[in-house]
Amino acid sequence: MKIAILGPTMNMLSYTTSRLLEEAKKEFEAELIPLIDIKLKVGNGMDIVHDKKSLKQFDYILPRIDSKRAAIGYPVIRFLDDLGVRKPYPAETVLIAHNKFLTLEELVKNGIPVPETYLTGSKTAAKDILGRQRLPVILKLLSSFGGQGVMILESKDAVHTAIDTMTTLKQEILIEEYIPNPGEDIRGIVAGEEIVASYKRIASPGEKKANLYSGGRPSVFKLTSEMEEIVFRAAEAVKSKICAVDMVQGKDGIRVIEVNINPGLKGIEKATDINVAQRIISFVKNEIKR
Repeated sequence: MKIAILGPTMNMLSYTTSRLLEEAKKEFEAELIPLIDIKLKVGNGMDIVHDKKSLKQFDYILPRIDSKRAAIGYPVIRFLDDLGVRKPYPAETVLIAHNKFLTLEELVKNGIPVPETYLTGSKTAAKDILGRQRLPVILKLLSSFGGQGVMILESKDAVHTAIDTMTTLKQEILIEEYIPNPGEDIRGIVAGEEIVASYKRIASPGEKKANLYSGGRPSVFKLTSEMEEIVFRAAEAVKSKICAVDMVQGKDGIRVIEVNINPGLKGIEKATDINVAQRIISFVKNEIKR
């Protein structure tokens, strides 16, 4: 069996992509294919090629498409859709998962609780919305990731400055309700019909963002049955068989804040001592056998 992991070039490998490649080579003939080096061909039929080799020959494609590579990744995954190559999600998922508002829209359409959120491209509309919001409030870039592009603003002056900056940079403004909690969020990673691992991320003292890129620390956490159901439903809503679902627990219950189709594994493997990469590759192996 042959699988390909689509992602960065070899000299830009992250911990997660390295781990997935390591585990994949134990089970398959596996190789890393840089997204940027893929050639899409139309004319006399269609083909998708890397180094003179058609990707149609692979039994499964495991994409590692982050927000920086979404513009390249979308047409590649769409081509694979058309050619019937197996993978964990369709091209539509790339667009949804790398746009914070589209993700929340899909979740709400599927009855999944999310924070009250607004999207506007207008400075006037943004200030009107924020004038009716309780501080602190969260502003996000649509393609934010790893805590980057996420601002938790606690004063009106900070809010107005952030809005002015975003409109100057011609960025749409996503305004999200801040849900008070002890500076924690909860992540479950799903692969098919199994939650392969879960943990809690705890913010550093004085910090509200719990993301590991922002200095948060991972801690073992077992999902409740309600959380497990939400994780499965969220994955189904964005049409991805492999993803991480991030939640916060507030006084009014659980709210999903993000679905990540390109989750990092370093924190969760360290916190749980679970070989998450191996569990994902095991899922891929079962998919191929179906």
